[in-house]
Amino acid sequence: MTRTPDTTHDKSHGNTTDGTVVAATGEKLTTTCGQGEKHEYTLAKNAKVTCDGEACKTADLKVGATVRVTTQTDDKTVATGVDCGTHIPAVVQKA
Repeated sequence: MTRTPDTTHDKSHGNTTDGTVVAATGEKLTTTCGQGEKHEYTLAKNAKVTCDGEACKTADLKVGATVRVTTQTDDKTVATGVDCGTHIPAVVQKA
């Protein structure tokens, strides 16, 4: 059974979360989710960062872009992957 994405709130599927970039510098990434909550991540040394399927750097993640962040299972503040692009549904914040 295929599940249609619900874009009215953040997506938390296991260790992935969709959000909107607030800040991205060096090894730090800050996003907000559909509930308006801020999430801060430290990128793992081997974190894979992609923009529209191509390898990119944290500095390429623009404020306002929609991202899907994958975290370590045992530490949700350490990002092992960040995927940015139009294929990720926009995160709509609840009023």
